[in-house]
Amino acid sequence: MKRALPTVALTRSRVPPPGGRDASAYFRVFDGYAEAGDHETMVEIMHRAKDEGLGALSVHELRIEHFRTQRAQRHGGGPYGPDDVYDRHMGAIRAEIRERLTALGPTIGVWSGDITRLEVDAIVTAANRSLSGGGGVDGAIHRAAGPALLEACLQLPEVSPGVRCPVGEARITPGFRLGTEHVIHAVGPVWDGGTGDERCLLASAYRESLVLAVGVGAQSVAVPAISTGAFGFPVTEAARIAVDTARAFQRERKGPERIVLVAFDDETEQSLREALGPDRLV
Repeated sequence: MKRALPTVALTRSRVPPPGGRDASAYFRVFDGYAEAGDHETMVEIMHRAKDEGLGALSVHELRIEHFRTQRAQRHGGGPYGPDDVYDRHMGAIRAEIRERLTALGPTIGVWSGDITRLEVDAIVTAANRSLSGGGGVDGAIHRAAGPALLEACLQLPEVSPGVRCPVGEARITPGFRLGTEHVIHAVGPVWDGGTGDERCLLASAYRESLVLAVGVGAQSVAVPAISTGAFGFPVTEAARIAVDTARAFQRERKGPERIVLVAFDDETEQSLREALGPDRLV
C-alpha cells in the first residue's frame, strides 16, 4: 500500500504570500496533514480536483484540500457555519497558488525517496541493455510492478544479441501493479573516466525517456538518477546533465508539465537541488 504524498505536481519552494496575506501561517497548519492522510484519501482528493477541471494539484494545494476535507468531515459535512472565514481564506490561497502555477508553465522538481510511491503518469527506470531487471532502482520498480513487467520487457525485440535497448536509448512498457500507466526503461552509460562519450549518452538516455513520455501523453514523469549507482557516473555531473536535459526538453517541447527528479540518497538530492539553483522546486 502506498503511503507517501502523491506528488503529481510540484510548486515553488518559496511561494509568495497570496494576496498580500501571510500564507506561511496557513502552510504551517497544512504541513503534516498530507502525510497523515492515507493513500486512498489523497488519490480521491486528486481525482475530485481533476473532475473539477483543476488538473494535477501542487503539494500546497493538496495539503489545503486535505485539510478542508478533514474539517468538513469533523463538522457535520460542512465548514463552520454558512460563512466560514477560515475556509474562504484557504480557498483564496489555493486559487492564487493555482494562478501562479499556471503562469509557471512546465516545471521540474526534486523528490527524495522511493520512486515507486509517486503518483505520476510515467516512471523512468535505470535499466540494463537486456531489460532483464536488476538491482537498485530497477529492482525496486520490477518488484513493485510484479512479474508481468519482466515478461513485457522480454517480449521486446533484441536489436543485437542480448540487447533490447542500446545505451543512450529507452523503451516503454505498461506499469502493471506499479500503479503508474507507463514504465520507461532508460539505459545509461557505465562511467569510464569520461573518455567514452558517457556525458552525451547519459543526456540521450534522459532525452529519449522524455520523448517516449510525451509520445504517450504523460503530463507527469518521475525520473531517477540514471547511471549514478552501480554504473559509477559522478553524482554531481550526472545531476547537472539531468537538469540541463530536462530544462532544454521542456523549452523545446513545452512538456511534460511536471518532471520529478528522484534522489535515492542525500548526496544525490543535494546535487540535484544545487543543479536546479535558486528556482528549484520541492
